Amino acid sequence: MKKLSLLALLVVATFAFIGCQTTAAPTTAAPTTAAPTTVAPTTVAPTTAVKEFKVDGDFTAFVAEVHTNGAQQVTMVTVTITNGVITGYKIDARQAVKVTDTKGTEDTADDTYTFTWNAQTKVELGFNYRMHYNTYRNSLTDPATANQAGYEAWLTANNRNEWHTQAALVEAYWLANGVAAMEYDATTKVISNVAGVTVKNSGYTALALEAIENARAGKFQAIKATGTDLYIASMIKAENGTISELKLDVRQLFTARTDKSKFAWNVATKQELGFAYRMHYNTYRNSLTDPATATQAGYETWLTANNRLEWFQQANIITNYIMANGWNASYQAVPATSAGIGMSLDGVTPISATAGVTIKSQSYFDVLSYLFAKVA
Repeated sequence: MKKLSLLALLVVATFAFIGCQTTAAPTTAAPTTAAPTTVAPTTVAPTTAVKEFKVDGDFTAFVAEVHTNGAQQVTMVTVTITNGVITGYKIDARQAVKVTDTKGTEDTADDTYTFTWNAQTKVELGFNYRMHYNTYRNSLTDPATANQAGYEAWLTANNRNEWHTQAALVEAYWLANGVAAMEYDATTKVISNVAGVTVKNSGYTALALEAIENARAGKFQAIKATGTDLYIASMIKAENGTISELKLDVRQLFTARTDKSKFAWNVATKQELGFAYRMHYNTYRNSLTDPATATQAGYETWLTANNRLEWFQQANIITNYIMANGWNASYQAVPATSAGIGMSLDGVTPISATAGVTIKSQSYFDVLSYLFAKVA
């Protein structure tokens, strides 16, 4: 009995001890929330395509040649740019006539020759160019009955095309397919893949490609054929309208050629010749005590001492004035009969800023007007 009481007391003590223990509340760690990482979106700047043709207008390439008839010729190709896109081509050529004066004798040694530009280009002549006229005439029972109306009817009946019609077919082919797509025989130059065309590729492809390059560069060119000269004006214009270059030039007949019966161009233009053009050389030479002592260096010194300007310097005064003051369609030469010098707006009163200009040909201003007309 005593053992049982002791055991009961031990159990009660144990429970009392356990009841006195301090129980700590469990610690709950607050969850850690990482701030979300925001990646800024990558914005790719839109690429702006570089415009191939930045300036609109008509861009011409040309070549001065000698025709098989012995007279001068100039061939040209123009590409038209509209809103930065090629919208047309134009092929043309101006030829000339050679006239021989036999002096009424059989001896050709004293013959003289004149070379005169045709008043119209091949395209301007149209059906009057008469590319196939001899073939038509020879097809008649009586060639003497040949006439223009009959010729044009014969062309249609025989499926022949006049030169200007063939040029238009080539132009349309280029526009639809590209210049390089036209095929021709490397030796004969005969065009093989443009229906209705029998003319040879007389440098037309090369000129078209040059005209396209001129368009890329914003380089305008214009020409005027008169006398035996080829007047040339060129200009480089930027997209913003700024003119960075304006030039006047002339290519002339080579008078020192051996064969006088055939036309020949000077290798260098007046601008290219520079002081070697020698506009006042005879005046300088005649001013010397001994004309035989004349030299190029002496000539250039004489120009300065006598306040004379060489041709290229005078031409540059004209173009520099226009670049500084803008083009005016009223610009014109002071007549040769006038004592005035320089260019004018009324043909009488010289513009003082162009003093020093004694060249008086209106052709300079004509070709400049053709040039500015090409700008869209």
